[in-house]
Amino acid sequence: METPMPANAVTIVLGEAELAALDRSIRDSRPALTREQALLKIVAAWAAAQPGSGPAEVDEGMRPHELNASNDA
Repeated sequence: METPMPANAVTIVLGEAELAALDRSIRDSRPALTREQALLKIVAAWAAAQPGSGPAEVDEGMRPHELNASNDA
C-alpha cells in the first residue's frame, strides 16, 4: 500500500493534444480515475523510475568490531 504524502497543489496547463491523450489513457486503462488521479499516478511512476528515487541510505556508523583506541574520539 502506498504511503500518503502531504498534498501540494500544482496547476498545469495542457494543450488539446495532451489533454486528449490523457483522456484516451484514462478511458483505455483506468476509467474510474479522474484526470487529477491519473496525472498523480503518471507523475508518481515517473518519479519512482528516476535514479536515486529509492529510500536514502542510513549511515549506521562503525560496527562494534571496528572500534578501537585509534578511532576513539
